[in-house]
Amino acid sequence: MSGRPPLRARLAAGEQLLGVIVRMPNEALVELAGLAGLDFVVVDTEHGPGDQVELLHHLLAAEATGLSALVRVADRGEVLRALDLGAEGIVVPHVSSAAQAAEAARAAHYPPEGTRGLATYTRAGRYGLADPVAHVRAAGETTVVVVMVEDAAGVESAAEIASTPGVDAVFVGPADLAHDLGRTGDTAAPEVRGAIERVHVAARAAGRKVLTIAGDVATARVQLERGSDLVVYNLQAMLAALLGELAAPRPRPGSSVGGPAAREPLVLLPGMLGDAALFEPFLAALGARRPVELGRIDLDDTVGGAADSVLASAPARFCLLGHSLGGIVALEVARRAPERVARLVLVNSTARPPRPDQLADWQELRRRVTAGQFAAVIEELARGNLAPGADERLVGIGRAMGRRVGPDGLVRELDAQAGREDLRPVLASLAMPALVVSGGRDSVCPPDAQHELAAGLPWAERCTIAVAGHLAPLEAPDELARAVGRFLDGVSPAEGW
Repeated sequence: MSGRPPLRARLAAGEQLLGVIVRMPNEALVELAGLAGLDFVVVDTEHGPGDQVELLHHLLAAEATGLSALVRVADRGEVLRALDLGAEGIVVPHVSSAAQAAEAARAAHYPPEGTRGLATYTRAGRYGLADPVAHVRAAGETTVVVVMVEDAAGVESAAEIASTPGVDAVFVGPADLAHDLGRTGDTAAPEVRGAIERVHVAARAAGRKVLTIAGDVATARVQLERGSDLVVYNLQAMLAALLGELAAPRPRPGSSVGGPAAREPLVLLPGMLGDAALFEPFLAALGARRPVELGRIDLDDTVGGAADSVLASAPARFCLLGHSLGGIVALEVARRAPERVARLVLVNSTARPPRPDQLADWQELRRRVTAGQFAAVIEELARGNLAPGADERLVGIGRAMGRRVGPDGLVRELDAQAGREDLRPVLASLAMPALVVSGGRDSVCPPDAQHELAAGLPWAERCTIAVAGHLAPLEAPDELARAVGRFLDGVSPAEGW
């Protein structure tokens, strides 16, 4: 028997705990997690090993290596079985109301608090050796009940669910929630992130713990910094990503920028006042080379905060393209998690710190936005970011993107711009293949800044799109797609340019 305190006691003491969720029928993974020093395991019988003998083996491996074991049951009728086999607690999926939360809590606790049937001849009762009174008392003190909110109804009822007696922690299932909100596969969508935060706020207001899931160490670190009490690693997804990385082809002989990163998704970061529309023509020209995800930089008021947000929602390993301020955030992402960034593309960007005149300009823009002149500001920026004589259609796209970002988003971006640091000393440490793209008519971020950027990166290629201003993805989508596509395929963009 392990001498560690029960999970519930550690949470009451304010510890932040790390665990893994195991969905494959392999108790050796549980044993390895314990030997590695993690705190707990969630054995998933909803999407994983549901056989009673397999579950017993997983729980034995957990106890032998000092892991607290929770079991995610397939439905509330399996709570008794999991606890009788010796789990310290349960994770109940698809809880959409306080009534369902109360049902889960009652199933996990003995009378009078609940309805759990008493039998001391189970493993939890030491096969009949436990004193019944002591066993019931210990179960009441140590049993952990985690409820999962996985749909819009659960989000609306989050305060009532979290306040239900007998509930210890709340866990949002991001994949199911995104699907229920009509954003299947897009757990980073603003409405999904907002719903998750609503549930977390409700849980903390009710004095309950928050459990979150992470696909890598960087994301787990961010979630702990944001106040998660328990973070569980998605072990199966991490293993799949690792095996995919191990299976990736070697660099092709003679390629100056390394071999293709065909399996990694491409994460796009727009610049200031930009959103998904910035990349639509570029993506249409790029074609279906790889999955694409859009990151957001308008939700944080520092470059570092934006980088943490990107890492929290990005895949385990990915290619990264940042435009303008998004490029500055991309550099910070690459500095914080270089092992996750397979390839780096910087478009119309810089590593330099702000100049005094830029700081003054941004401060004035900020003043005007907060004074109610947002429409005039985005009109000026929509035109000023484009090359002289640009098509009015492009001005309209810039204007519409600005409206969607909104005044609060622009203020946060201006604050991030003003607070950014000199990233030039960082460049030499970024050893991933990189591509720096300049606009020949870019007056916002002139070509000499991109020359400096490419020269500082050890594995950088550089190309200039002569016809583009500061919004190359809109002004020259075909040319940009050609350069980026060749780079992602492991071919120098300069070859045949």
